Amino acid sequence: MSANKTLKLSDRLFFVGNLDKMNNAPSPLHELISHVLSSEESKLKISKSLLPLGTMQSLNQRLMHQPLLNFINATLRGIGQVIFVNNPVSGLLFLIAMFIQAPWLGTMSLLGTAIATLTAIILQKHFAKIFQINRDDIQNGIFGLNGLLTGAAIASLGLFGNGTWNLNWAIAVIVFASLSTVLMETVGVWFASQFRVAPLGIPFHIALLSFVILVLFLPQTFFDFGSLPPVSPSQFNGLRLAGSLPLSIGQVFFSNSWVVGILIVLGIAICTPISAIVGLLGCVMYLLAGLLLQVTPDDLYTGLWGYNAVLTAIAIGGVFYTPNLFSISIALGCAFVASLASWGLAALFAPLKLPVLALPFVIVTIGCFLILRRSLPSLVPVALHTVASPEEHRQRFLVAKRIISNFRRQLASAIQSKPRQLLFKQASSTFKGDLRYIFDAIDQDHSGHLCIEELTNHLNQAGKGLSDNEITLLFTSMDSDRSNTIDFEEFGELMLRHRQLMAEYNDFLTYFLPIDADEDNIISLNEMNIAMASVGESPLTKDEIMFLCDRTGGQLLTWNQFIEAILVI
Repeated sequence: MSANKTLKLSDRLFFVGNLDKMNNAPSPLHELISHVLSSEESKLKISKSLLPLGTMQSLNQRLMHQPLLNFINATLRGIGQVIFVNNPVSGLLFLIAMFIQAPWLGTMSLLGTAIATLTAIILQKHFAKIFQINRDDIQNGIFGLNGLLTGAAIASLGLFGNGTWNLNWAIAVIVFASLSTVLMETVGVWFASQFRVAPLGIPFHIALLSFVILVLFLPQTFFDFGSLPPVSPSQFNGLRLAGSLPLSIGQVFFSNSWVVGILIVLGIAICTPISAIVGLLGCVMYLLAGLLLQVTPDDLYTGLWGYNAVLTAIAIGGVFYTPNLFSISIALGCAFVASLASWGLAALFAPLKLPVLALPFVIVTIGCFLILRRSLPSLVPVALHTVASPEEHRQRFLVAKRIISNFRRQLASAIQSKPRQLLFKQASSTFKGDLRYIFDAIDQDHSGHLCIEELTNHLNQAGKGLSDNEITLLFTSMDSDRSNTIDFEEFGELMLRHRQLMAEYNDFLTYFLPIDADEDNIISLNEMNIAMASVGESPLTKDEIMFLCDRTGGQLLTWNQFIEAILVI
């Protein structure tokens, strides 16, 4: 799915899209305002720097042409992606945690991640006709996460057998980590395209279960899983139950040390505090499910199956849906179900001697996605190609809420013929002075009003080859009272709206992409109302629909025209 995907609206109301036109046809006014916009963007960047590390995408840009450092970056991101943390610093902390747990575990986990990432690079460079691998996916660790899980799982299976520092097991990690990359680019891509849901470790499960089945059911002497040591039964202890919360998160990385669990929680928090909090709440759901099923205390103390609850909670409560009270509540309910499923599948798989792995997480999370898509469309998911950190998703949601809510208020004012110079009245004197400089440059006769001839002359002198239709559209967009002249307030209001919208344009577009759920490049009136509901607005009224239809002559609107409607209504 491309980030340049076009949006459209139908029902003779909303739009057939063309995003490129807006980006490639700047007017002199846009260019004059761009200086103000760029300064505003720099302020936004300063405020963002006070937030957690996030996904550090700027690092990807800097390392793009440094192969060795870029490979290290991608490998560390792959380690973090296991728990939906796309951050190399976090990945390094997770790797250190696994080495603290067991050097053998850390070594095989690093080997698996590196091999899976390297396999993706080789397939991209030498088998491009067969595998259409996206370079950004490699950089962001999408392939490495399956490699880490494969390496860590194989290492863990051999800990109580003949696996530790055994070359045969290292070779198995290399083979099946490579296989996980091939499966990701075949089965994973097919799954995502068919169901529009992330594959969520399905390639890893296929690769790892293939290894286990081969070892268990084929005669061989190279691999011995051994058996788990007996555990002395313990009594329930409230303090130990509370201490098991970080242990459940540590189990995501096949670790059961309290210190390791704390380090992993820290690694999550420096990238995304929301995920750290939601993950811990998922652990609470695991404990509640265990107490309900009356499982042995030791299973709870070690967080044995808690990782399924952790992954489910984080996936639904912030990674694939914008984090809010509603989505987090659903996430915690699903984490509870995933915990129940963990013990159920454990009992089912025990006679076959097969590991449960993260199958409960995969089944419950994918099932939740499919159910929510049909039953609760107003809970808008995050487009798969734009998945970042929950904090960034929250920011996009707030941007969309602000723009859509403002548009709704503007629509109500326009229907009632109320004044629309709201932003201009609130603008600072400094910014009004900047706008006055631009206005006076266009107002050649110094009359205090702009006519279409003055606007045309200004555009021609600036060397902008706009057509007569484009100039007319630009002029009528500013002429809100249809007086055939533009006063300073009309000019300033549109410029302020433009600055505000363009500063948040990418976030708004990214939030809107999944609303075209049927991917027919048409967003129906129903889908527009879904967008309204997603930010807490009621559906469009008959009067609002009629007003918009009258304004457009009942014709379909391009995406650019939809943006213009937000600007001028």
